[in-house]
Amino acid sequence: MSDDLPESESDRIRDVLREHPMGMNIKEIANAVSMSRNSVAKYLDVLTASGQLGVRQMGNAKVYYISRRVPLRNILNHSHELIVLLDRDLRITQASDSFAAFTGKAREDLIGTKLSRLMLPILSDKDESDLIPLLDGGPTLVKEVKILKGGTEFFFNARFLPTFFDDGGPGIALLLEDISDRKQAEQALRENERLIHLIFQSTPVPKFLIDRNHKTVFWNRALEILTRVKEEEVIGTNRHWRAFYTEERPCLSDLLLDNKTELLETIYFGKCRKTSHIDSAYECIDFFPALGPDGRWLRITAALLRDSHGNLIGAMETLEDITELKKKELRIDEKQDTDL
Repeated sequence: MSDDLPESESDRIRDVLREHPMGMNIKEIANAVSMSRNSVAKYLDVLTASGQLGVRQMGNAKVYYISRRVPLRNILNHSHELIVLLDRDLRITQASDSFAAFTGKAREDLIGTKLSRLMLPILSDKDESDLIPLLDGGPTLVKEVKILKGGTEFFFNARFLPTFFDDGGPGIALLLEDISDRKQAEQALRENERLIHLIFQSTPVPKFLIDRNHKTVFWNRALEILTRVKEEEVIGTNRHWRAFYTEERPCLSDLLLDNKTELLETIYFGKCRKTSHIDSAYECIDFFPALGPDGRWLRITAALLRDSHGNLIGAMETLEDITELKKKELRIDEKQDTDL
């Protein structure tokens, strides 16, 4: 190349690295080609992604060297991600076979088209305008993209990387990672959680659920009515005890979680027993003077919860107000004592 035809920045970087086959770090390259480290880093990203350079980690630094990796076209066609290269006008200059297959268009028909103008739009006009700062070297943009194709929603983790072409012109590399399965799993989990919450709230039986760390996960409406403690006051905390006691102390579900069943006799004074119909469940009857003006008698049932692998995940406590039944029993006992 003659002296009056200056080399492109990428050519200069490659030439310097050819003279240093063992490789150079970004600082050394920047000094050798008289460019800023940020500019060099952007060129290195492009040259590495295109297979022209290799990189290895040495301590805290990355060392770059001339590579014999496969060319960019092969990378485009063998990557699990959908890849598109955009020019300064945000028009497609290269696209992977996977991207072409997803859009249902031949690769050559995609060239020169904007992402917002495809028959299957990848971006809206607004999204596309947000890319313009990347042409000036703006920071990498990462966002989630939802695409409706044939009535089916596809979700992608989209990374927009500022890049430069061999002629020094700015561009953008778009890498689309299909996360549809993960998003569908997350949506299914949320639906299940909503369903569980609905079922939990619709039951007329007061109950609450704590996780293995004793944090309250569910607190239903029936329990709010019984204790006058609102769901928002206890969810995410270990303060479920305050609905039943004036001072902090473990509830039956807490004792089961901590495997402290030996304390049941001490705390409930013979009023607690293991149930015969539910494994790892205990039932207690006790009087709670802090509930209401005259206190209440409750039948409490607590059981451990395990996942499909048998791992402990929490405990659920169910409460039944038996105050009227206990009052009736007490009246009968008093009458019998009087008759005697």
